[in-house]
Formats: sequence, C-alpha cells, structure tokens
Amino acid sequence: MEERGGNRVAMWRRACLLVLASTLTGCFMRDPLDPRGQLDHRVVTQFDDAERITRSRQGFERARQRVTAVQPGMTPADIETAMQAIVVTEGQSDKADEGPRRKFIDGLLCVRNPMPLHQRWLFGYDEGGVELVGFAIELERDNPEKEKWVVRGIDRAPTDDCPEPGD
Repeated sequence: MEERGGNRVAMWRRACLLVLASTLTGCFMRDPLDPRGQLDHRVVTQFDDAERITRSRQGFERARQRVTAVQPGMTPADIETAMQAIVVTEGQSDKADEGPRRKFIDGLLCVRNPMPLHQRWLFGYDEGGVELVGFAIELERDNPEKEKWVVRGIDRAPTDDCPEPGD
C-alpha cells in the first residue's frame, strides 16, 4: 500500500512540475516585435499595402497627434507604444501566426544615425515619391556599444532628409 502512495505522490509531483514548467515558459516567451504586448497586431496580404498607408498624409496626421505623448527619457519601446505602432504579419488571415512580420509606425519615414551617440527618427509622408519631413524624434545614448537609446527631444522643424536608397 505504501508503494502505491509513493507512486501517486511522485506522479503528482511530476504533473505539478510539468504545469509549472509550461507556465514559466509561457511567461518568458515574448514577441520580439512586441515585447511588452501593448501593440496592435494585424494581418495584411502584402507589406507594401501597410507601408503605403503608414507613409501616407493620413498616417503622418495620426503621428502628429500622437507625438505629444513622446517625452524626454522614453525608450524606443516607449515611443512605439506612444505612437501606437502596429505589428503586421504578411499572409492569409487564417494563418495569422505564420509568415513574415514587420513593425510599422504611422508617419515614420526613416531612422538616421548621424553620429554614434545620436539617432533621429524622421516622420512625414511620401507624396508621389517625394518624402516631406514634418518632425523628428531625437534619441541619444551614453555608450556606443550599448543599444540604450532615450528620447532627447522633438525637432519640429527638421532640415535633414532620409537617405536615398543605395546611399
């Protein structure tokens, strides 16, 4: 009788360990494009459609309304949340977990690194192949070896442009 009780206890312990392990694994499995789980997720047939929408005049207008939530000291993840970035999966709606994925932010035209300790996210819209820049979020970091960027400020009258493809 005692052996039976011992087997039950051992089986119960194994079952608890299995449940605990699967629960902890789920907690540590973060989406690399949305580590905080705060972004909207959508499925599109082609990335080009999503990119065209986010780089449109309407996308830029949405970005202008949202940039007021961006404050000095914020991290890139904070910016993405404040600007309501979207994680997009390319594919069919019935296979939303499969296929390539990208992150889009309304109005974001490009990210420039003019110096190792400074970065600029240029926002605007693409008008028939001509990019019109309306504002830039300026970021800085203390160490060029680390990716610990923080918002320094917002440039409401930028004079720089996105680099041409191939530059």
